[in-house]
Amino acid sequence: MLSKITTISLILLTFAFSGCGNPAQNNSSDKPAIVMVAFGTSKPQARKVYDYIDSKVKGKYSSHEVRWAFTSEFIQRKLAKQGIVIRNPQQVVADLKREGFKSAVFQSLHVSPGQEFNEIAAVYVSGFKIAVGKALLSSDADIEAVIKALGKDIKTGSANIIASHGNRHHPEFNKQLLAFAKKIEPLYSNVFVCSVEGQPGTEKLKKASLLTKKTGSANFIPLMIVAGDHIMNDVVGDEAESWKNIVGAKQNFRARPLGYNDKVIDIYLEHLNSALKSIEN
Repeated sequence: MLSKITTISLILLTFAFSGCGNPAQNNSSDKPAIVMVAFGTSKPQARKVYDYIDSKVKGKYSSHEVRWAFTSEFIQRKLAKQGIVIRNPQQVVADLKREGFKSAVFQSLHVSPGQEFNEIAAVYVSGFKIAVGKALLSSDADIEAVIKALGKDIKTGSANIIASHGNRHHPEFNKQLLAFAKKIEPLYSNVFVCSVEGQPGTEKLKKASLLTKKTGSANFIPLMIVAGDHIMNDVVGDEAESWKNIVGAKQNFRARPLGYNDKVIDIYLEHLNSALKSIEN
């Protein structure tokens, strides 16, 4: 069994969190803190992407305190059973205020401005200023930028299946995913946008399967920040109902998740920069 000190060290290394105690010596509480907010994942290997994003944010905003928060209560409970405590946005704000910070910018790492994003925007603490950086696919310009960012992952000799999350309970939150599909699919005859939940759904896997009979290969591209449970099980898992087995290609490829795509991170940083300017002004 790991000691308490070892467990804490592993958490700090895995998440690159600044901690919830005292502000870092190089950071000023007079400046807005930056809180990177993700849905979260319980997969240790998948969480390494947060380290990469953290290094990019701290490299650009070295004079700001950088914290992390997860919005998924399910993931938080699952990690808690492993002895890993991750704060939610409301708790992080309470920590920051107690430490003397007066403001913070939440930068959403969600792909679509959906249910989880709206919960971030609703966070409120009296006497504390909060601004929220937009989700990845928040505008037509964002969609076009993401399409360009994914260009390097699209294989010309394969059926390319873009794997998004989607929302089965609130179809209104699938609007941007559908807009993304409507723009990228006409550009490539071998690209199919699907979702694990809600719209656009998995109907286009049939078309992808027909194409793989000609090409012999399928390429799965995560439209997700991390390659967690959905990618590893629902999409490229070994179960009979996985997308990989439905498509039935002889050869399968998988691109890295969005969190390792520097052009995608640049879009998030642009949103973060806009939010910082709004709160500083």
